[in-house]
Amino acid sequence: MKKNRPGLLAPLGVLPMIVAVGCAGPGPQVDRYRPPTTMTANDAVAVWSREAWNTARSEDVNATVAFLKNPPIEDWGMARALDRYLELDAAAMTTRHAEAERILGAIDVSEIDDETARLLFELADLRAAGLPIEVEVEVARTIEAAIDRSTEAAERAETEGRFVDADAAWGVVGSIAIGSDRPLVMIDARRRQRRLDGLRGREATITAPDAFGIQRPTISDAIRAFRVVLKRHVDEPTWRRLVEAGFAQIAEAIPTTAVAETGAVRTQRFETATAKFRAATSKITDRPDRLPWAARRELVRALETIASVDFPEFDESVVARLFLDGVVAATDLRTNAYFGARAVQLRRQLDRSFVGIGAEIRETPEGFLLQPMSGSPSARAGLRSGDRLIAVDGRSVENRSSQDIVDLITGDEGTTVRLTLDRDEAGEPIDLEIRRGDVDRESVLGWRQIGVDPTGRPEWDWLIDPDAGIVFISIREFRDDVVRIFRTALREASDALGPERSVSGLLIDLRNDPGGLRWVAEDIIDLFVSSGTIFSAEGRDERVRSKSAGSRITRLESLPVVVLVNDESASASEIVAGTLQIQADAVVVGERTYGKGSVQAVRPLMNEGWVLVTESWFTIPDGDGGRRLIDRSRAGAAWGIEPDLEVGATLEETRSIMTERGRWYSGLGLDTAPTPDSTDRADRLATTTDRELLLAIALLRARLLPTLIAPSNGQ
Repeated sequence: MKKNRPGLLAPLGVLPMIVAVGCAGPGPQVDRYRPPTTMTANDAVAVWSREAWNTARSEDVNATVAFLKNPPIEDWGMARALDRYLELDAAAMTTRHAEAERILGAIDVSEIDDETARLLFELADLRAAGLPIEVEVEVARTIEAAIDRSTEAAERAETEGRFVDADAAWGVVGSIAIGSDRPLVMIDARRRQRRLDGLRGREATITAPDAFGIQRPTISDAIRAFRVVLKRHVDEPTWRRLVEAGFAQIAEAIPTTAVAETGAVRTQRFETATAKFRAATSKITDRPDRLPWAARRELVRALETIASVDFPEFDESVVARLFLDGVVAATDLRTNAYFGARAVQLRRQLDRSFVGIGAEIRETPEGFLLQPMSGSPSARAGLRSGDRLIAVDGRSVENRSSQDIVDLITGDEGTTVRLTLDRDEAGEPIDLEIRRGDVDRESVLGWRQIGVDPTGRPEWDWLIDPDAGIVFISIREFRDDVVRIFRTALREASDALGPERSVSGLLIDLRNDPGGLRWVAEDIIDLFVSSGTIFSAEGRDERVRSKSAGSRITRLESLPVVVLVNDESASASEIVAGTLQIQADAVVVGERTYGKGSVQAVRPLMNEGWVLVTESWFTIPDGDGGRRLIDRSRAGAAWGIEPDLEVGATLEETRSIMTERGRWYSGLGLDTAPTPDSTDRADRLATTTDRELLLAIALLRARLLPTLIAPSNGQ
């Protein structure tokens, strides 16, 4: 079962995109990996080891597990990890089966209210994670019927001008799309929601000062942003098509901003202005690279006429924003224009550090769930993963968007914000005061924290399995410090193994990594690949931009590598996972990735604005000597990165795993250091619920089995 969950909004975190900016230093030199020439005198062990790896690369999870259960000699580490994986997998499947049957017996999709939508989301999540065949068919039928029903309701609401209802119905479609067999249904639902973004919830107050949650752009701002999109967007849209999309968005907004006595007047004024524009520009060439001066002049006149002073609730800033909403909605989901507060937030998302509370927000049918960033002000104040947000400084979050909530929480350093939370074990809502402060995100994490530096930043043990020489490196974002820390991790792990040993295997965790800087992904791949293309992107006019590997910096060629991914692994994560899978013989374990195959650039505007514009579509190796697109809107059935070994997880399971994998302690507040027993390496492997990680350890130990044979094994 292939899936995609709604994207994770990390308002004080990162955007899933690739941008090209300056680079940092490469970090310490990494020991060159030298595969053992004579692994063992027992040829059967060497043959079995290679076959175990090949089985994982070419077969499914069941075949691989069956093969790993019958090694030629016993290995306690592999057996322990595999047994723990099988125990957890069986328990997870049993729980999912029971939950699916419970929900099927409780819902009726003929009328989808809020409670039914919540249950459908849970059901879709269960199907995406994997269900027994005896319940799978009925679950699939129920989800597809619900998608059809909600789509009909959304389209009907749009036709009738009920944009709040339309947005809610499209939200249901997008949420339960994770359990659908139609790969584009989520993309289409999100696109339709985006088109309604300036309309939903604004029927009476669309023009209030903070209605859009942003600084009010002028018509000049809108024209500048329009020209950037026209000049830079990879799909080469023509100026006339984008103008008509902007006009359409304004036309749709007019009924929501007009009272009965002015609606007809406003509609007439809009129709007159747009008709004059079309007549005046009818003979101007419709081109994809720039807006001709005459067309620009007529466009400004039309927008100024529409933004009449006679209707202050429909002023210049509202018209400019609506026009831009229509323009960017006509391109792709990631192209957008930002002004004021949201421009500041975009800048924060591109920076490694910022001022805030350090929390991520996920919008689900059950509400807005919070996840504190480790070491952040929210973590030190006691925010817990899974806390549901009820209010911000006494203002309810009901009927607000995720961006609205970000606007409420954002503030100056040293000020406080009061979050009202619903916590499962609390029984009643609790208030949590959080002082806004510096949030310095960790881009790379190790297996376990062994201390803190003088500033409260974590120090890591990178060795997840010292006996086998296996290193664990989790990349949470592809930021400019990743290559340096990645190299440092390998250097410190090698030093910890001693002068007679070296790193023998590597586990790279890219789960929930939304991407980041393109050159960082290239430099990571270059450590493992000595020749061939490691990055390629197709831009305007079919221009191809590519980067080839250089053998000079390749140090880890032929090193056994397992890469962990899930459906939140996107962009640069997909480049690394997909390229290592094909060109470095790596095994990819987990879930099908997000399918985000576009490259964005951030272009500045005047008035403290920014345009984030998609400039190219990147490709990865296809395994047959060519390359393929991975963006789900462009790649058809081949979107994303397919894991070699698919191991599904529900949202709750994923939240638990990522909390465990991402936790570290600053010692500066409530997120204090754990007891020594709970950080013991062996204890953490024995108690983890991370099934993907356990399977990866078993597989790596199988690959390294010839090097692990000792006299006690009878060799």
